[in-house]
Amino acid sequence: MKTIYYDRYGAPEVLYLKELEKPVLKDNEILLKIRASAITMGDCEMRSPKIPNVTWLIVRLFFGLRKPRKRILGSYLAGEIESVGKEVTSFSKGDRLFGISERFGAYAEYISLSDKAVLTALPSNMTYEEAAPVALGLDSLHFLKKAKINNKEEILINGAGGGIGTYAIQLAKYFGAQVTAVDSADKLEMLRSIGADKVIDYKAGDFSHDGTTYDVVFDVVGALSHTRSLRLLNKNGRYISAIPLLSRVLPNLWVSLTSKKKMMTGLTSPKIKDLEFLKELIEAGTLKTIIDKKYALEEVADAHRYIEQDLKKGNVVIALE
Repeated sequence: MKTIYYDRYGAPEVLYLKELEKPVLKDNEILLKIRASAITMGDCEMRSPKIPNVTWLIVRLFFGLRKPRKRILGSYLAGEIESVGKEVTSFSKGDRLFGISERFGAYAEYISLSDKAVLTALPSNMTYEEAAPVALGLDSLHFLKKAKINNKEEILINGAGGGIGTYAIQLAKYFGAQVTAVDSADKLEMLRSIGADKVIDYKAGDFSHDGTTYDVVFDVVGALSHTRSLRLLNKNGRYISAIPLLSRVLPNLWVSLTSKKKMMTGLTSPKIKDLEFLKELIEAGTLKTIIDKKYALEEVADAHRYIEQDLKKGNVVIALE
């Protein structure tokens, strides 16, 4: 099978096409023929040595200090089951699935996954390419639930133009919130098209100084400073970041203990029931995937270059069909 492989950290050029044997299935695994995969900024950060400050050391200790332990990137995927292990009862050959591989490996033609993996049936109204990034919406759902967003609240979503952000806008609208979306000027029309009530070009000035406050601030990219975050919250506001930064732990805790404001972060734990909830919203026409560009497997390095220029509107996918 064809894969996109890397055996050292560095620029996109470290990614290269490599032929490997198909995975040998364990009894509790399925073999998925991948039809599409999502390429994320997280993949770019895993490949690159440019992860910020202390986070770099933690990530490298876990995934490989001097060179990567996992040689095939990619977590979000959609495809068709080619075969199943003899103990598998929840899936069958030919099932069309989408979801997440929590052990990477989606930049490939095939992948073996546990029968307990976070996967479910492909939405009836989506292509493989549209379904591949949907599990990014699990992050959006997790953080919106953690912030306890509710009807008629006002939420600001910073970094709204990427995969997590575009799903977050649509989910926040589903929960009844008024959404202000922040990103670069070239993405604002797209943000309006998926439901944002107001949009802000972050390059036009410091929007935290205009006096507007929000019930919830969802910082998808972790770019708001502690001071700016506080300034954007109303007296009972909740700030939540999708990027856990160690430098923010103590300041966030202090605010949460000494005021009615709450400042939170954390890691997600994907669940099948939540993925099935997203599927229901998709089939009801409430949630859709924004695809900016599609690349062939051998063009993945070009996709990484594009994403690192902060040009991506919504999602970038590998199309293997």
